[in-house]
Amino acid sequence: MDNRKRLKEILLERSYRKGTFTLTSGKSSDFYIDGKQTTLSAEGAYLCGKLLFDLISQEKELIQAVGGMTLGADPLVTAVSMVSFLENAPIPAFIVRKEAKGHGTGNYIEGLKNMKPGCRVALVEDVVT
Repeated sequence: MDNRKRLKEILLERSYRKGTFTLTSGKSSDFYIDGKQTTLSAEGAYLCGKLLFDLISQEKELIQAVGGMTLGADPLVTAVSMVSFLENAPIPAFIVRKEAKGHGTGNYIEGLKNMKPGCRVALVEDVVT
């Protein structure tokens, strides 16, 4: 079975729910996909990372980092970065906080030291409405 089909199976099994849900927009939906149930599973994380890495690798210009907003993007960018290392084409990950930390380094973006200034990045998000 190919990776896309297997990921679809996992999403339907772990993340898809029927019912009545209120979305962030305030609108109502008769289904909900809790993607974290998939991205936080070992196989789901690998498949997301592999498929996103393959997609990023097709870009004409080299993608030099992958990141997104915490918390949703955290497992996705980590998975992409790990798969990229296994594929001998390492892509560092970064995470954007909702607000700067109030302690320690006070970072708003985690992972900046792994990136070159001005590098081309891919942004990922785990929510679609």
